[in-house]
Amino acid sequence: MARYVIVMSLLFVLAVLPATAGAPPSRVPLSVLVCGMDIQSAVSLDPAQGFEFETTWIMQHLYDQLVELPRDFSRPLPRLAVSWSASADGRTYTFRLRPGARFHSGNPVDARAVEFSFRRVMQLKLAPSFILTDFISRPEDVVAVGSDQVRITFNQSMPENLMAQILANEVASVVDPAIVQRNATADDPLANRWLTDHDAGSGPYELIGWSRNLKVELKAFDGYWAGRPRMGRVFIQNIPEPTAQQLALQRGDIDFAANLFPSQVKALSGQPGIVVKSTPTFGLEYLAMNADYEPFRSRQVRNAVRWAVDYEGIKRIWEDAIDTGQTIVPAGMFGHLSDRPFRKDLTRARTLMREGGYERGFKAELVTSSAFPRPDEAAKIKEDLAQIGIEVEVRVLRGAEVLAIYRGQRHHLTIGRWGADYADPDNLAKAFGNFDSRVLAWRNQWDHPVKQTVKQAVVERNRARREAMYKEIQRIVLEEGPYVILGYPVRQVAMRNNVKGLDPSPLAFTYNFSDVSKE
Repeated sequence: MARYVIVMSLLFVLAVLPATAGAPPSRVPLSVLVCGMDIQSAVSLDPAQGFEFETTWIMQHLYDQLVELPRDFSRPLPRLAVSWSASADGRTYTFRLRPGARFHSGNPVDARAVEFSFRRVMQLKLAPSFILTDFISRPEDVVAVGSDQVRITFNQSMPENLMAQILANEVASVVDPAIVQRNATADDPLANRWLTDHDAGSGPYELIGWSRNLKVELKAFDGYWAGRPRMGRVFIQNIPEPTAQQLALQRGDIDFAANLFPSQVKALSGQPGIVVKSTPTFGLEYLAMNADYEPFRSRQVRNAVRWAVDYEGIKRIWEDAIDTGQTIVPAGMFGHLSDRPFRKDLTRARTLMREGGYERGFKAELVTSSAFPRPDEAAKIKEDLAQIGIEVEVRVLRGAEVLAIYRGQRHHLTIGRWGADYADPDNLAKAFGNFDSRVLAWRNQWDHPVKQTVKQAVVERNRARREAMYKEIQRIVLEEGPYVILGYPVRQVAMRNNVKGLDPSPLAFTYNFSDVSKE
């Protein structure tokens, strides 16, 4: 805490702003935005590697992509590409680039830079590369056609909105080839190490510096094609403890706090000088059952668990910071199925246990992390399942240990959270329904014929038919899958009331600073 106070005093010139009654004045200049959050998980700011919520959020401001999406994700919008056309079969798209866009170095953003950037991701093969390589098979399928056009050939027919979801992702950011090549080495020919904490983008902000476990500093890019952002400086201050974030916000040392507990958000709501915003997310909290563990091979037993869980009790643990929902495509995303058939009904649950051959119950182990509110969720689920004869032993482990057990298919039960990498139901359907994708269905050893529908839906170009297919996938996973969807967590952020235009997105950890102003 002492180090935090020292750093803040060095970073900011004290500026006395008009005080709201009952609230200390902000101590941050009007041209500066200060974010208090936990950034200890940040690994890399290279778009080919960064895959944590915190780094993808920062990269949104350092880099541009060919297209972008509005807040409702309803249609693609121009970004570096001003227009595009598709072939008759929907597999090949040709993009015409925006004239006058420049990298922070001053170099022009041209078709060769796009070609170089996509091929670089595919050559490095780092964590987020699958978002491209699931749909683009070879580096040679991204080709510069002259200086201002790029042709991308996908390995399947691509509905336009799905194309945009993929190409608007941070992994599809355009990097400056000249800067990458200037910082390449013999053992790092694509400058991955250098780009970890440097910037080669064309976005609205430039990276000034990243001090690990301390702060990230951004500066508005004067030459940005869409105009210079209003905030001249942005500081992302590492404040791991939610209590320290709350105190810093109340003192006026930061403009917004991103990692508060629901109880803290409730305490701040209505306080003079503070505004709280809550946003539904494209994420799910769920209980997973390993379908290869003998009792959970039974569909009746899996449904017994679904009927035994006290969903309202789980919501109370979250202090209402979670929206009720039971299907794998979250509310607000295209194709969402709103069915919520399950509620706590012990009579139905016990009948299903008997039909599944486990009238006398069985023992199972539940592994979970210590992150909020997992231990309390685990204790509640243990209590609920005991009422139908399932004796649950809870093990609270470090997050990395839980993930190793889960990925190794060595669990009976676990509580997890899954967030969409892009705002299309394909991303969720693959994870939860397609065993061959080797994600959640694979981890829970649930190999179901629904995977064929998942593979068909992603190439369906008729929007109505595509929506119907995803709703059918959701019904099958809801009624037969190895998951109990506990709800969709809500993103909550508290900010000073002089901050305007800061609106969290439901996708990942996104706040767009380009439209932010302060009064």
